[in-house]
Amino acid sequence: MASRNDHELILADLWSPRVLRGFQWYVRGLLRKRFFAVRLSRTGVPRTDEWRSHEGPLLLLVNHSSWWDPILMAFLQGVWCPDRRVLAAMDRVQLERFSMFRRMGVFGIDPDDPASLPALVDHVLGTVKRDPRTVVMLTPQGRFTDVREPLRLRPGAAALAARLPQVRAVVAALEYPFWLDARPEVLLRFRDVPPPEVSSTAAWQRALTEAMQANAQALAAASIARDPSVFDIVVGGGTARVNPVYDAWLRLTGRGTAIDDSARAYRAADRRAGGPS
Repeated sequence: MASRNDHELILADLWSPRVLRGFQWYVRGLLRKRFFAVRLSRTGVPRTDEWRSHEGPLLLLVNHSSWWDPILMAFLQGVWCPDRRVLAAMDRVQLERFSMFRRMGVFGIDPDDPASLPALVDHVLGTVKRDPRTVVMLTPQGRFTDVREPLRLRPGAAALAARLPQVRAVVAALEYPFWLDARPEVLLRFRDVPPPEVSSTAAWQRALTEAMQANAQALAAASIARDPSVFDIVVGGGTARVNPVYDAWLRLTGRGTAIDDSARAYRAADRRAGGPS
């Protein structure tokens, strides 16, 4: 039976680094299968060595357009700061269905219950007091939201930022566009959030909202531009494909892949027409 307090918080009290590492290993293979590439924007990204050396907690906020979002964040934690404990919020109804996530630092809340806010803050502060280098991961929109919608954040993240000692706040923007392959891309962009001059919940709410919105707009522009050169590949990549059998036939007949050939044809047509190269 999951442990709860009076506000129906399901505690992340079954933490197991071994289980989390096993999950991250599984997710790497899943990402290679389901996506063409996981790409990290070269602009706006904070220095990940500073993440490792920062002595206080990391507060990582992610836009929430897909159920892949928290899975990707859990995977990337293992890439960039694997020595840190993870603490992440999830809808408690879903956590009751997928209770194994409690072993990976996930706790359950009711995002629509105002009484959950003080319970969330108390649980996070208690965990950070025991382990000051905890990574706290939140999707502060509190629901699935299209990336084209204006960002509206619930107050939990700002309330935490105002009370966490030595906190470093980072926002992450995620998109899943289709470019040249039959599988979608994962596009990712990080941005540090400068702390406000006065550390209050209201000031942090403004700072976090502005940073997340600006970061999302910057990633959207890169997504629209379809220029892979402004990204580093974290997982996957290679040659775009249509179908393994058809791709093999194209290679045997010296024609490369249909998608790559089409891309070159479009660029050549643009140049002949005096359009963008």
